[in-house]
Amino acid sequence: MRRAPWWVAAAVVAAAGAGACSDVGTAPDAIVSIAFDTLPYPAVVAGDTMRDSLGHAAPLRAVAYNSDGDVIANPPLIYLAIDTGVLVDARGYLVATTRTSGSVRVVAASLQLQSLTKTVQVTRAPTRLAVSGNAADTVKYALPDAATNVSKAMTVRLTRDSSGTALAVPGFLVSWQLTFRGTTIARNDTTLASIWDDARHTSALDTTGADGTAARSLRIRSNALPSAADSFVVFATTRYLGAVVAGSPVRFVIHFRPK
Repeated sequence: MRRAPWWVAAAVVAAAGAGACSDVGTAPDAIVSIAFDTLPYPAVVAGDTMRDSLGHAAPLRAVAYNSDGDVIANPPLIYLAIDTGVLVDARGYLVATTRTSGSVRVVAASLQLQSLTKTVQVTRAPTRLAVSGNAADTVKYALPDAATNVSKAMTVRLTRDSSGTALAVPGFLVSWQLTFRGTTIARNDTTLASIWDDARHTSALDTTGADGTAARSLRIRSNALPSAADSFVVFATTRYLGAVVAGSPVRFVIHFRPK
């Protein structure tokens, strides 16, 4: 059986020490902690049900733990929307009923406990993904390898065209794929290069911001390059209802050569 993370155990100890404030149940199915850490997707399209990355309607799901730190199977949890304009049905499906934009908060709860809030973006259905800025860059790399061997940000913008106006679509996932000489490089293979987020962490998945943009950079490992000058090609893709959005994949060419 899956065990709770350390902070759940700490919470149980704290609750036990509270004594006069609350009683911690010791039955195997007594919920003492709720972890509501992930969502099926960062956003829900106005007028639609929340869906996963494959386009399938997906319910909210939290994990409940007992006093031993074990996961409780099929816990009697309910899901509530704190803000108006969205509803969560008895099965945990979130629907954007009247809200058309902005963010809403949802929680998971049992009879006595409530999780921390999760924020969901209410957004538009996208119709196009495009380059925002330059589609090419040249990295003049240093030897030996250095953390400065990084491209400029590769930026895309996700929009919905409405009456000739391109409206930004926030809250959608954009996936990034690195290739070299026509061969796809596995996301966990950082031998030659890796895709970085703005915190300089390896990350091939981004979420569009309020302006509809998502961005990643390419970190080149110059010590392992098979030639002095060449190029990587990076593709950015987003999907809606399981199908690629028009314009996907967006193509970036990152040339490299020594300083």
